[in-house]
Amino acid sequence: MKTFLMSAMALTAVLVMPGVASADDAADRNAAIQLCRTQVQAQAGDSAAVRLDTVRVRPRTVRVNLDLWRDGALQNVRCEVTRGGPELTIASITPAVQTASIAQ
Repeated sequence: MKTFLMSAMALTAVLVMPGVASADDAADRNAAIQLCRTQVQAQAGDSAAVRLDTVRVRPRTVRVNLDLWRDGALQNVRCEVTRGGPELTIASITPAVQTASIAQ
């Protein structure tokens, strides 16, 4: 009986733990998407449209690929967000997004 009880507890722990981890992954994924989208939009200016392309969650990073539409041209932007600390932070945005300036 003791062996059965220990086996049942171990099985329950294995089944429950991935659900807890995936909840953190989903929250980090959503927060990283919002963080990247906000930062890229701020750098690109109001006339640009930023759309989500893909997202990949890894143990220490979240990689967000965005489509940046500006002046009828498409630019793919990759945003790397570090996770695991108290808050998410942008590690890099590739290529660098700059607001176009008008030369006079």
